[in-house]
Amino acid sequence: MAKKKIPLKYRQKYIMERQAKKERKAPAPSRKKTNWGQFVKKMPGKIAKFFRNVVHELKRVTWPTRKALLTYTVVVLVTLVFFAIILGLFDLMFMRVVELLARI
Repeated sequence: MAKKKIPLKYRQKYIMERQAKKERKAPAPSRKKTNWGQFVKKMPGKIAKFFRNVVHELKRVTWPTRKALLTYTVVVLVTLVFFAIILGLFDLMFMRVVELLARI
């Protein structure tokens, strides 16, 4: 498509009009009324489709082996104990600091 030739004296006005056209908001689409009878009739089918899709996705999952699952579980438990000890030590330390400041 060929560019539109605009005389130099009208170019500024053309540019401003083009920008104003871009900035205008499109009118909001009118909302359709919901047909509740159809909605209720289609709902069981939609629920069944959702569960079929869930089953389909679960078939595609790569499940860990028993050994990998055991390893992951041990890693999580060790990490949990480690951070519980760290948090307990910080709590004890801050409690002692607050007690010392309360005595002063």
